[in-house]
Amino acid sequence: MAGTTATTTGEQGRARAAGGTAGRAGSRPAAVRTAAGVWAAAVALGVAESAVMAADLVSAGTPWGELLPGLGVRAVVYGVVLAVVAALYGGRRWARPVLALGLGVVGTLSLVVEPVTWLLQGGLAEGLPLLTPHLAVVAALRALHVAAVFAALVLMYRPSANAYFRRG
Repeated sequence: MAGTTATTTGEQGRARAAGGTAGRAGSRPAAVRTAAGVWAAAVALGVAESAVMAADLVSAGTPWGELLPGLGVRAVVYGVVLAVVAALYGGRRWARPVLALGLGVVGTLSLVVEPVTWLLQGGLAEGLPLLTPHLAVVAALRALHVAAVFAALVLMYRPSANAYFRRG
């Protein structure tokens, strides 16, 4: 029995030294699994919002060529975020603060700056904008996106997640 524990511990140490997480996948708490899923959902909501906004701009006459650079930047950002989410799921400690600062702070600010700016510039004094189907969909996607970010932040810092990342 002692030999088995030493072998398992030795294998885990070698795997960690090689960048792996042997033995950790089975012990990954539900909070970490769910946080990774919710982060992925937040990305999907961002992609959906981008698609709705791009379709609206194209239908209003904006050529696709003008939208491609912005959509390309978003695609790269979403790809990087998904890679960091995969690292979180894999038990990499650095992924939590990267997601917390990158998406929890900077990402959330980027989602709320437009509506907050509108409010500060007297948007309510002018009355609410005409609620078009496009605006309703974008507002719903953005609200769900922000809610997903907050939920993922809470989940990845639950006590079970803290203990999991401390062990690694």
